[in-house]
Amino acid sequence: MIKGSCACGRVQYQTQSQPRTVTACHCGTCQKAGGPFLAFAGFPTSELQWIHQPDLWARSDFADRGYCKVCGSSVSMRYYVEDITYVTLGTIEPGTALPRIGAHIFLKEKAPWVVLPDDGAERWDGFGPGFEKELAQWRRQRLRPKL
Repeated sequence: MIKGSCACGRVQYQTQSQPRTVTACHCGTCQKAGGPFLAFAGFPTSELQWIHQPDLWARSDFADRGYCKVCGSSVSMRYYVEDITYVTLGTIEPGTALPRIGAHIFLKEKAPWVVLPDDGAERWDGFGPGFEKELAQWRRQRLRPKL
């Protein structure tokens, strides 16, 4: 069982699932959350149980971010394109065994003073391969007139 919460404990979640992916995002929005990047573990949305859900903020037309309105912790990220919810690694209970970071994304926005470790993780200037295409297809489908 993997459990997590925000700093004050108001927002809580749990899952029996193991993460499908562990990613470090260096985009400007993640940096504005309070650090040089945010690290996320991605779980199937249907397998993530919220004991108390985060409040949501939509920065774009294709994703929302979850946060605690009491303590301000960044808790989650969900792209409407896929059935994965990403929780920030800092909210997962200490001592939980997790896979290593598998990819660093949005390196074109990385803070210049951040030095990436030689961790063997994939490195991408934007989203990882295939996601841009998936996102474009999702947007096209959204814009199609309904019959």
